[in-house]
Amino acid sequence: FDRLGCDLLTVSAHKIGGPKGVGALLVREPGFIEPLIRGGSQQAGVRPGTENVTGIIGFGTAAELAAKQQPEHACRLAGLRSRLRDRLQAAVPDIAVLGDDAISAPRILTICTPGTDSEALLMHLDLAGIAAGSGSACTTGAVNPSHVLAAMGIPRELAISAVRFSLGRGTTADEVDRVAEVFPAVAAKARGLAGALGR
Repeated sequence: FDRLGCDLLTVSAHKIGGPKGVGALLVREPGFIEPLIRGGSQQAGVRPGTENVTGIIGFGTAAELAAKQQPEHACRLAGLRSRLRDRLQAAVPDIAVLGDDAISAPRILTICTPGTDSEALLMHLDLAGIAAGSGSACTTGAVNPSHVLAAMGIPRELAISAVRFSLGRGTTADEVDRVAEVFPAVAAKARGLAGALGR
């Protein structure tokens, strides 16, 4: 918190393996926020109501485990991410790997496949039993490409094909290899569909 130099920091429990619907808000100075709902003095007078004690305990336990296991976990996921990237690039040479030259989360791989769109890619991946995404959960259903990709300077015609693969605690090398095995056919189908629609 201090190293980031921020005034407010939110953390979602489910992002580190904790229960959904639980989070934390770190506030540097109490005066930075005011209550939206009044009527109780819980949570330092900022939010009335009984805290979700079991959720908080689950979040705390997840945080302890995450801190303890993070270095090993990150190393394993970075290896799987590299394996997936390398195999996808070998199978479909013209894909663009986004953020590959930057410090990034070891569990996320975002690629763009020229001549396709993410909707078609995701549909064919889903039919093959592979879960992927095209943006953050808060932009699900959006028609336009990600504003983050636009800010990165990714051209629109490439950004509309962005697909994100998220690796997790249970991801295996066999699953990564299956994605790389299936993806060339998925990309070909998506390109065929884009061609038929005149995109």
